Amino acid sequence: MKRIARPRIRSSSVERLLRHAVRHWHAPDGWRAIELLQRRGSPAMVATITRLCASPRARRRAVGLSIAAQLMRKEHGEWTLYAEAQTQQLLLAGLSDPHQEVVRAAVGGLGHRPHAASVQALLRLSTHVDPRMRWQVAVALGSYEEPEAIEGLIRLAADPSDEVRDWATFGLGTLRSDDTPEIREALRTNLNDPDLDVRGEALVGLARRRDDGIVDLLIERLTPECHVYELDAAEALSDPRLAATLRAVESASSEGTDAYWLSRLRDAMEACSASEPHEHHERIVAAVKNAFEET
Repeated sequence: MKRIARPRIRSSSVERLLRHAVRHWHAPDGWRAIELLQRRGSPAMVATITRLCASPRARRRAVGLSIAAQLMRKEHGEWTLYAEAQTQQLLLAGLSDPHQEVVRAAVGGLGHRPHAASVQALLRLSTHVDPRMRWQVAVALGSYEEPEAIEGLIRLAADPSDEVRDWATFGLGTLRSDDTPEIREALRTNLNDPDLDVRGEALVGLARRRDDGIVDLLIERLTPECHVYELDAAEALSDPRLAATLRAVESASSEGTDAYWLSRLRDAMEACSASEPHEHHERIVAAVKNAFEET
């Protein structure tokens, strides 16, 4: 009889999970062990994390900070943050660790548990030579309300790494509601970025700020082959000048079009049609549809 493979994590004891997390650090099984430990918020777990963060071994320190990053406890049927102040202090101390992996774990944790005292350190790390560190900083700064965080995100939105620019542009455009000339300029710059996701995040960010300077660009990019970014931007902008183009896109879409994409298209159509003038409606739709067919 063929043996049925057992899960690699055979025990839910804290010690076994910790050994698994350290041994398989950065592997899916290791992160699964960390996730299980993060849901065991208690004084004993805080003590365990504190011991890990004082370990002479960098990997154990990094595991301790990764658990601290999202330590939770279930109360009244809902998961809530546990020991936030204590874990923040451990994460802040981790920013000064001599080992880069530990610092990255601290930065990631402070994205989940922001603390104003970490902002200057995060800004310094935003120019780190390792793109993985800069990416982690871009992700973290999106959770900060401090004005200085905007400066870091604007700098990272021009980073050489596509992934870093992507997250920084998302942080500026979507995670933050601030609307300043500097933010708009950074987003406009990324409208023509070579990376698809960066271009899309910049477009959505400007649409959320009701920047009607992107209407012509959106009309150009709204085609049956466009991405969800363009549809989300059209919905956020809610400009009646986009309505005819969106209806023409729907008419030109094939039967096998992705259901989620279609739902986003219809949401955008509804948003843009609400205040649309109705005269000459059919003529405009037909003209835009013919333009698609000719190309």
